Amino acid sequence: MMSDRSKDLPLWFKNQASPTAEMDQESLEVPSVHSAQQHQIHMDSIFMLLEENIVTFVKNELKKIQKVLSPDYPECKESQREGEDEEQRSNREEFLKITLHFLRKMKQNELGDRLQRRRRVSSCFSLLIS
Repeated sequence: MMSDRSKDLPLWFKNQASPTAEMDQESLEVPSVHSAQQHQIHMDSIFMLLEENIVTFVKNELKKIQKVLSPDYPECKESQREGEDEEQRSNREEFLKITLHFLRKMKQNELGDRLQRRRRVSSCFSLLIS
C-alpha cells in the first residue's frame, strides 16, 4: 500500500495562493452567497406583503371616494371624524391627491372637479379619508 507521501502534489509558486487557500476562500464565499439569497427572499416576502397592504388600502379608499361622489351621498357631522389620528388623515389626504392626479391624467376632469369641490365644501370630508 502506498502512503499519501508518495502522491504527486500539485506545484504552486510563492506569488500564487495554495490550492488549500483557494478552497478556504471558496468556502468563505458560499455563506455570503447563501446569505444574499436569504436576504433577497426576505426582501421579496416583505415587498409581497407591502404590495398586498397597499392594494387593500387603495381599494378601500377608492370605495370611499366612489361613495362620496355618488349623488345621494349624505352630508355628515363633525363628530364622525373622531378616532382618526393625524397620520391617518395625512395618508388619506395624500391618496386623495394621487386620485385627483390620475383622474386628470385619464381626462376625467369633470369627476376630478366634482371630487375636489366636495372635498372643499363638505364639513366631514375627512370621513371619506377615514
